[in-house]
Amino acid sequence: MRPVFLALCLSLAAVATAQAADYARAVSAYRRAHGLGAVKLDPRLNAAALRQARAMASTGSVSHSAGRSFSSRFARLHRRGAAENIGAGFLTFSEMLKQWENSTGHRENLLLPAVRRIGVAFVDNPKSPYRKFWAMLLTD
Repeated sequence: MRPVFLALCLSLAAVATAQAADYARAVSAYRRAHGLGAVKLDPRLNAAALRQARAMASTGSVSHSAGRSFSSRFARLHRRGAAENIGAGFLTFSEMLKQWENSTGHRENLLLPAVRRIGVAFVDNPKSPYRKFWAMLLTD
């Protein structure tokens, strides 16, 4: 039974990585449309985004402080340009990205010139009215 469970976990991880790669391509397309460079998916940022999405889903709140403060979470992960976009209630990444594009502060984060790497994750919480919690970390 254990090998089957391990295979299932690896399969889910591959799906999550493939989804995150699609998200990075969508962000890159948005940035290119605004004269900026593409972003690359970063496994460390993905893991940090997942922790943030889990913290928000477990508290049922959309907050940069869910779990720990942004500055304490990001202290080891950035140099010059660092930002975080969070959100909830959008069932697909394209919906979430559109909301971020239409929000002044989130759009500014997406279009930070120094950004080269991102991590994106979501966590479902069917008991919350939001249902899905998103986190994106962006850095140089």
